[in-house]
Amino acid sequence: MIREFGRVLAALACIAGLPVHLCLCVLIKTCDPGPALYRCWRLGKDRVPFGLLKYRTMKVNAPPLITAGLRMIVTQADPRVTRLGRWLRWGLDELPQMWNIVRGEMAWVGPRPDEAWMLPHYGRLIELRLSLIPGITGFAQVLHSRSLSTAESFAIDLWYLSHRSFWLDSWVVLVTPLFMMGNRAIGHARLRQLRNSPEFELLRQRCDAELSSGAFTAPSSAHAAAIAGAPKIESGGLGRDSPLRSHP
Repeated sequence: MIREFGRVLAALACIAGLPVHLCLCVLIKTCDPGPALYRCWRLGKDRVPFGLLKYRTMKVNAPPLITAGLRMIVTQADPRVTRLGRWLRWGLDELPQMWNIVRGEMAWVGPRPDEAWMLPHYGRLIELRLSLIPGITGFAQVLHSRSLSTAESFAIDLWYLSHRSFWLDSWVVLVTPLFMMGNRAIGHARLRQLRNSPEFELLRQRCDAELSSGAFTAPSSAHAAAIAGAPKIESGGLGRDSPLRSHP
């Protein structure tokens, strides 16, 4: 019921925001010739791939930069980012994902969707993150996961998986606008509380162990482009034998 309400709300937001969307599309194409929207394949619930939509913030055919921490690098003065894109990357570039919510591929709150090339580097615990519908915003995002290690940000998602509730999602939705405006204090305070939890510390250690257990090979630009254009991910699900308790 809550999910269907979220889809209806996203549909209304798409209709109401249509004039803004058209203006942004014109500005993006004027600032840098090329498509206004960027479509990339991401892993959805149970590893089912879907086309995630964003406003384009980088120059056309900009190559991806990936670290051994399974992170896409975008520096503050990244030459791949357009002038308008620097402004959009405050969070406005994610707005087209309202359509992904309408289609049932995303939710308002959930872990951020991963790219297909990351899946082979996951262990059994980390892969449980894919049992949730990805979100436009999430618990890890408002705790500023970009400033944390990959293992710790994954642990936050797994903690959310076990403790998610209507009230926690409401807290994330309320904090998200403050986070976008640069307020990090609320998220940092919640992160300090989380780090004092033995349950969370165990999750972090297990994520770190899983990420350290396999060799990392960053995909080449050609490989990344192939992934972006032709998803071929099995969608058999995660199975019932789960090492982490999950609330319905």
